[in-house]
Amino acid sequence: MNTPPVSPQGTDVDYVVGPDGLSPGQQARARVIGRLEFRAGDGPMITIEPDAQLELERAPQSMVMSWQEEGQPMNAAIPLVQFNEYLEKGLIAVDR
Repeated sequence: MNTPPVSPQGTDVDYVVGPDGLSPGQQARARVIGRLEFRAGDGPMITIEPDAQLELERAPQSMVMSWQEEGQPMNAAIPLVQFNEYLEKGLIAVDR
């Protein structure tokens, strides 16, 4: 029988366990190994170049990524399916 994961506070949390190893609310650092291209919602295409440093925050069904681009802070939430694809392809390395 599959039961949903339970948060440390004892409330049910609807999230998918993935290769990132993070639970909702947890944060980590990561680095970009290969060029990332994605569209955040209905907005323009976003490109993150290799060697960029990322700050990650896990949400129930997405990953919030923050980084610097030309000295400006940037952030985007992407679906976990897409983030996990980047991990599996070796485009992102999570520092544990």
